[in-house]
Amino acid sequence: MEKRIALVSGTAWYLWNFRRNVIAALVSEGWQVTVIAGADEWTSHLAAMTGVQVLDWPVSLDGSNPIEEWAALRRVWRLLRRARPKVVFNNGIKANVYGGLACRLLRLPYVNNVSGLGMRMRKRDAMGRILTRLYSFASSRAETLLVQNPADLDFLRSHGLSKSTPVVRTMGSGVDLTQFQNAPLPPDLPRRFVFVGRLQTDKGIEDFVAVAQRARAAHLPAEFTVVGDTFHANAGAIRAATLKDWGRAQNIQFVGRQTDVRPYLTAAHVLVMPSHGGEGLPKVILEAAASGRPVIASDVDGCRDGLVEGQTGWLVPPRDLGALTETVGKICAMASSDLETMSAKARELAEQRFSDQLIAETCLRLAESSTSNTVSGTRNL
Repeated sequence: MEKRIALVSGTAWYLWNFRRNVIAALVSEGWQVTVIAGADEWTSHLAAMTGVQVLDWPVSLDGSNPIEEWAALRRVWRLLRRARPKVVFNNGIKANVYGGLACRLLRLPYVNNVSGLGMRMRKRDAMGRILTRLYSFASSRAETLLVQNPADLDFLRSHGLSKSTPVVRTMGSGVDLTQFQNAPLPPDLPRRFVFVGRLQTDKGIEDFVAVAQRARAAHLPAEFTVVGDTFHANAGAIRAATLKDWGRAQNIQFVGRQTDVRPYLTAAHVLVMPSHGGEGLPKVILEAAASGRPVIASDVDGCRDGLVEGQTGWLVPPRDLGALTETVGKICAMASSDLETMSAKARELAEQRFSDQLIAETCLRLAESSTSNTVSGTRNL
C-alpha cells in the first residue's frame, strides 16, 4: 500500500510549531505527507521539508460568514480529493470541523486533534451551539480523537459526540527536550516573570499587565516581559493604541513575536499563563517546564494539567488579579533554594510526561492502525 497522509490545519504556523516533529517522523517511516493549511510565513518552511507537499487552504480562523465558511468546506474537500491520502490528521477547530466533514463525505479515515476548544464554543449563544454540534458531528466518525484534557472530551460528549469514538489522551503537543534544555535560574533579584502568547483578552494578557502595574505600585522586586503580538489573534485582540499605552510602563518589556522563545524563558524565573479558558494544554507551559521554569497558571482546563501544584508551579483562579498579585508577591519573597527546587522538579516532570517523541510515536501508530481499523477504546498517553 502506498503510504499517503494529509495533515490539515487553518495555519501553516500551527503545523510548523506544533506538528513538525510528527511530520518528520512520518517521512522517516516512508509516508508521503501532504500539508493542507492556510498560507503564512511558515508555509515555505514546511515546503522545504523533505517528502512534504504543501497545498494552500484559504480559511478564516475566526470568521462566521456562511458563504465564506461554505467555501472553506468546499476547498478542503477538493484539496483532499486531489491529494488522495490514505488517512487524514486534522488539527484545530476549523480543520476538525471542515476537514472532518470532508473526510466523511470522501469516506477517508481521519484523526481529529482537539488542541483546545476556545472560548466561542463555550458560549451559550446560537453560534456557540451550532459550532459545538458541528464539531461533535464532524468528530464522531473519526478513527481516533486526540484530546489534551478530559474536560474537553466531557464537553463534546455532552453535546453529541458519539461515545463509541475511540479516544487517546495526549499531553498537549509535547516538547522537544533536546531543544528546550534545563537552564540555571537567573540572578536572585529582581524576580523576572514572562508571558508568552497571543495578545488577546482570553489569554489573560490584560491581567498580566495589571499585575505588573500593581507590583510596581507595591514596590515589589519584580520585572515583567511580554513575548508575543496579535498575529493569528481572535476577535479579542488587544488594540494597537492599548499596546502603545502599555509600552510606556517602566517595569514591563514588550519584545514582540519571537521565532525562538528559549532566551526569554531562561531569562525569567517564572512563566505566567493567566488564561481565561478554552485551552488544550498550552505548549508554552511544557516548554517552560523543560527549561526548568515553574509556572503560575490559571486553574482552568488544560492549564492545570501542565503542572503539579506547589511543586512545579502555582494555580490561581482565572481573572483574579488579587490572587495573581499575591502569588507574584510570594515568589518575590521566596528563598532562592526553594525556587531552585521547583525548577528541578519542573524539568523532571517534563522528562517524565511531556516529550514530543511520545506524540510522534502515537501519531505513527495511529496512521498505521487507522488504515486497518484496529484502534478502539479510550487510552492515556
